[in-house]
Amino acid sequence: MVRAAFPDIPRQRMNRPYLSKRTLREPLREALRTRQRIAAPAGGGHAAAVLIAMFERNDDVHLWMLRRPTGMRMHSGQVAFPGGKRDPEDDSLLTTALRETHEEIGLAPASIDVLGALDDRVTSTGYTVTPYAAWVAGDAVLTPSPHEVARVFAVPLRRFVDAAPLISRFSGYRIDGEFVWGATAAMARGLGVIVRGILESA
Repeated sequence: MVRAAFPDIPRQRMNRPYLSKRTLREPLREALRTRQRIAAPAGGGHAAAVLIAMFERNDDVHLWMLRRPTGMRMHSGQVAFPGGKRDPEDDSLLTTALRETHEEIGLAPASIDVLGALDDRVTSTGYTVTPYAAWVAGDAVLTPSPHEVARVFAVPLRRFVDAAPLISRFSGYRIDGEFVWGATAAMARGLGVIVRGILESA
């Protein structure tokens, strides 16, 4: 049974225009470079990677998320960041994240400014996922793969900066008619915690 999602964030907090490319991109790059990242022990699960692609729209920062098609063997109908399992040919997990992002939503690696890696997440399905935060152009044209993506949608980053912390892997966020939960919600929330620290220290 899925627990209820978090209550809506108070309107006066949701409407604060405090996030932009100018105020966030370079401070976040520095924060990811200098913080102690939590890496899962080697051999703890199938290695995978995702890309948290951020962009500025309407004077606010958003993330690209996607929903998997129903009927997939794994993660059917779930909301996720673009990404997937590391292939033997991938020379790094960052390569995995960039390759999968290109295959799934059409963002070319050359158009992606990778800011750094966040903490690893171990999933209940046996994967150890490394998320990479990145910046992309707000006018980038996406070409989702119909075999891997049912829908791509933009989510305001502030939803994860201001929201209450996750209390279990079954808690999550209701956003634009979708339910963001599990490892995806935890990764987004982890980014939100780092961004909140940047804002509080500015």
